Amino acid sequence: MIAYLDIETTSTKADRGMVVAVGLLKGEEPEIRFAETPEEERKVLEWLRDELEDCEMLVTWYGSGFDIPFLCTRALAHNIDLSRLINIPMLDLCEWSRGHLLLSSYRLSSVARFLGIQKPANFHGADVLTLFKLVERGDLEARRLIVEHCKADIVVLKHVHEKLKPQVERSY
Repeated sequence: MIAYLDIETTSTKADRGMVVAVGLLKGEEPEIRFAETPEEERKVLEWLRDELEDCEMLVTWYGSGFDIPFLCTRALAHNIDLSRLINIPMLDLCEWSRGHLLLSSYRLSSVARFLGIQKPANFHGADVLTLFKLVERGDLEARRLIVEHCKADIVVLKHVHEKLKPQVERSY
């Protein structure tokens, strides 16, 4: 089974931040798990470990450079074995796009737009920290926005993969 993965974090460095949302799409509907505290982050990472058991391939957008290292680092901080995450064959569509397409931007939203896929324009991943600070103060709308952003990214990632699949398969 193919799984699409996206995360939202409070920092670009895993020793300074935490995972606040993990999105996984294994069928038609993405599942997003949210973590507001380190204890909840631990539960989300354990959930991810269990969900990856039947996964044969992981599709990400810059997962090799961000999502996977961030998740592995946070798993180490919680003493959770996420070795399955690094053993699953992965297709990093951002890296594939950089190697096979000549575009002016390799952001997921830019590549999606180039391919004719509409992505809801809510905010960028860099805005998650600001929103998360509002979540810590009890702002449920900020939490919803983070979850919806993660969900939108994962759905767009799947559509981009479907559009690029013939070229990706020919390149291997």
